[in-house]
Amino acid sequence: MRLLNSRTKVLEDFIGTTPPYAILSHTWEKEEVVFNNLRDSNIDYTVLEGWYKIDKSCEQALQDGLDYVWVDTVCIDKSSSAELSEAINSMFEWYRNSAICYAYLCDLPAVNFGDSRWFTRGWTLQEMIAPKELKFYDRDWMFTGTKTDLVQQLYQITGVDTAVLGGGNLRFMSVARRMSWTARRQTTRVEDIAYCLLGLFEISMPMIYGEGHKAFSRLQEEIVKEYDDQSLFAWRRRTVGNSVGLFAKSPADFTDSANIVPCGGRRVEPTMVTSRGLRLTTVLTKKEGHNPDDVTFLAALSCRNVDFDMEPWKRIALAVKRCNGNTHSDSTSTYVRLMPNELFSAQSSRVERASLYILKENYLEDLMESCVFWVRTMPIWVQGRPFELAFVHPRERWDGENSLFRADVLRDKSGTQFVLAFRQAYSDGELTGYFLVFLGFYMRDQDRTANSTEQRTLTLWCNTQFHRGWNPGALDLDHQVESRYRYSAHSEQGTGVILKCYTSMAVVSGQELYCADLHVRALEGPESALVLSKPDWNREGLKRECSEAEGRDVA
Repeated sequence: MRLLNSRTKVLEDFIGTTPPYAILSHTWEKEEVVFNNLRDSNIDYTVLEGWYKIDKSCEQALQDGLDYVWVDTVCIDKSSSAELSEAINSMFEWYRNSAICYAYLCDLPAVNFGDSRWFTRGWTLQEMIAPKELKFYDRDWMFTGTKTDLVQQLYQITGVDTAVLGGGNLRFMSVARRMSWTARRQTTRVEDIAYCLLGLFEISMPMIYGEGHKAFSRLQEEIVKEYDDQSLFAWRRRTVGNSVGLFAKSPADFTDSANIVPCGGRRVEPTMVTSRGLRLTTVLTKKEGHNPDDVTFLAALSCRNVDFDMEPWKRIALAVKRCNGNTHSDSTSTYVRLMPNELFSAQSSRVERASLYILKENYLEDLMESCVFWVRTMPIWVQGRPFELAFVHPRERWDGENSLFRADVLRDKSGTQFVLAFRQAYSDGELTGYFLVFLGFYMRDQDRTANSTEQRTLTLWCNTQFHRGWNPGALDLDHQVESRYRYSAHSEQGTGVILKCYTSMAVVSGQELYCADLHVRALEGPESALVLSKPDWNREGLKRECSEAEGRDVA
């Protein structure tokens, strides 16, 4: 640990035992004095605006009988990622072990005490909680009061319990409650909103600046491993969304979660972080008032709201549904959370529990309300026999950036069909043929019994066709083809190549999608020399026919 000598203003390193020290809590301003300034003899850092609070901290420490001061700006070499990581993981303990902490509120007395910027920053939360003794000073280093004297006012401003402010064990506070203390705080770096909470949860993890919001997801993963407390999932988002994962985006989602606590009662299997999502044991009940084809469940968490009207067997519940395409049983299905702006209530007593997986985060949120057919592999055509994707049908359902079709969620046994048309590229002014690839799915069976949780069963199919010339406009592309090849491969040959289409289920970020892989191989033997005869129409008419087909509503 590196400390600033209060008398000499020189930095000294200590390994193992450290002498008693004071510590400074502040918000960054202009002209901060940093570590390298004190090591550079060519810089007069004493003229910088940030030196005032450091100098006053040293002066106050000497008055309090302390020879050393710790200040983050000068005691951490932030050019060293290893040192920065160690400091952030140790910060809470450094404040807890200090003899005294000086909180410098640079905007006092210009604003009221509770309106100070110091109460809005992420890092100052632990700097308020951790120290055993905390003194507040205004911009002119005038004493304002101690944490002990102002404890009730601090509770009203921050929501942090007076027991915690008095040095009580943080383990008595639920995860949701601790998160709520940070809900209205901010940090300059996105990652720091997670890193500033490490001490409050007694968790260590590597610092990866540049990872953005993933830092908060990593923090939540570590909390799942450390705490048997499902209040971590009892958050509400201010904005209305469709489908999300179990993890919150930021502490702001816990604004209204301060009174949510974990429950005792029947013990359940611990929550686990897996590659399929978070595995938890819950009571799963059908949510009333929804379309019977749109199966939404309430998943009860092992936590409840502590308020005047609380009931013994009521639990916080989340609305969930299976990821589209999931056809497995509850024990292996993957779910997502719906309506993240709402928390529900559910009964947990004497009800059968189920183990299920819920996505940590839904990276494909925009796909959840659709049935998706993903063309995972586009064909690589044989040299000398090139084809090109001429058009798709229906065009409005095609996402060209991701090579996928989107369809409305099926609610009956009607099917959905998509078409890809590959046109042979011009060769010596001639166009000799085209391949059509038909992809589709339909509902085969559906269990509609009152107590069933089974979702529809969808069947995939494909068909490939080769046509001479170029006249796709003559086909009714909306009419279901008669030959369907289910969960299998189908191939078609023409102009010396064979095109094969495979259909299957694919898993992408925990969500099952319908998938097609298209592959091409050159034919061997006499068939490889096959070249179709010249089209009956002239070249100008051919070009006109192509452009019309590409511009039609069906194309």
